[in-house]
Amino acid sequence: MKTKGIVLTGLVAAALVLLAGSPACAQAGAEGKATATLVAKIIMGFSLSLGLAGSAIGLGIAFSALLGGGQENYFKNIAVALMPSTQGIYSIVCLFANMGSFDTDPVAVAGKAAVFGFTMFFSAWFQGVVCAAGIRSILEGKNTLANAMVSGAMPETYAVFALVMTFIMK
Repeated sequence: MKTKGIVLTGLVAAALVLLAGSPACAQAGAEGKATATLVAKIIMGFSLSLGLAGSAIGLGIAFSALLGGGQENYFKNIAVALMPSTQGIYSIVCLFANMGSFDTDPVAVAGKAAVFGFTMFFSAWFQGVVCAAGIRSILEGKNTLANAMVSGAMPETYAVFALVMTFIMK
């Protein structure tokens, strides 16, 4: 629990730093436009980092449960353990989808990235927790692979919603 508090404190501090830089996005003129583009790129990079870090945390949690099941159960439950990796992929897709918008609308890109990064981070983290519980449940004979995958897909839906919203938001 202490680790979660440290991570959450760090995320809130990073968000405050990014918000403190947001007035730079509102400046007019050529210099303001360059500053806004730079701030948008920093926020997008932070967003990408959050998505990748969330996937790494989720995968670490899920694979810990998978490895606890022994060698004979490793490959039949690996699909459940791999589920948190998709948020990292979605983060990369979001980056590439918005690459052309940095110069035209940096404020929109910064807004999309800020919301997207936190959604990816938390959905991947807690998807790892759900997948680990599903793997443990399978190993104890209380559940099936299909039930564990459906349960693991629930946090994934919010990551998909966030990805879709980055394409809809203008």
